[in-house]
Amino acid sequence: METLIEGLAQYGPLGMWTASLLWMNWQQRKDQKEEEKTAAEQLRYHQENIATRLEEQSRLLDKALDKLDYAIEEIKEKQ
Repeated sequence: METLIEGLAQYGPLGMWTASLLWMNWQQRKDQKEEEKTAAEQLRYHQENIATRLEEQSRLLDKALDKLDYAIEEIKEKQ
């Protein structure tokens, strides 16, 4: 990138203007890639967190259903 800027500097103000546009474009793409990487990491973290909580809720629900089944069986036996 630096070599390109040095080459464009030879063309005076127009070359420097072109170099500045290329530099800004390159910097924006670099920043955007970093933001996308950060967003992807955050998304992955939240998805894992949601999956963990859903597994815990599923386990608790299964446990509650087992207790209800046991209670229903006891009520049936008493009658």
